[in-house]
Amino acid sequence: MSGAGKATDTYRMKEFPIPWKETLEGCRLSVENAERLAEDARILKRNNRAQSAYAIILDAWEELGKAVLLFRYFKQKEDISWKDWKKILRDHKHKRIAWAHSQDLLYGETLPKSVLQLKETFESAITQEDRNWFDLEREVGVYVDWLGPKEHWRSPCRMDSTWFNFPFTSDYWAPIVLAQCKHLRELIAKEEKAAENVI
Repeated sequence: MSGAGKATDTYRMKEFPIPWKETLEGCRLSVENAERLAEDARILKRNNRAQSAYAIILDAWEELGKAVLLFRYFKQKEDISWKDWKKILRDHKHKRIAWAHSQDLLYGETLPKSVLQLKETFESAITQEDRNWFDLEREVGVYVDWLGPKEHWRSPCRMDSTWFNFPFTSDYWAPIVLAQCKHLRELIAKEEKAAENVI
């Protein structure tokens, strides 16, 4: 991390912990952003921009994961420390697996069949990938990179767009993100209604 990054981190540490009562608003905003990104991915894919759609849908999934993590802190009535916030904000893998590891929070003990199937598919993909792949899969849709003297450069502009259909296309993930966002919005609304009844 650069000197400027460390200085920013030191400054930001003064803003913590985040009170647990504030996490529901962060959750709502993250859901809203995940929906926006999922819709953007759909538009990009329809306009033959599969590479960008792929990167954007991964961002949408991460925003959904962030929303799930924030919702968990709200439900547990736990303030968010600086260390925990860095996981929620900066750790891509942590955000990507949050949904799969939070089914108890989102659905209780009995999962709908469609959610159970998605969870199993997602968890098998997670076990097959290491942390580097989580970063690489997003980067290939966005950045030019040097691969070495044999392969030279990799560019999203030069890659066959069918590569971005594996393992799942943005067409596959966008409806899933939007459906999960809708479900999380319903959970947030229940919490807000319960809070109104307490007052």
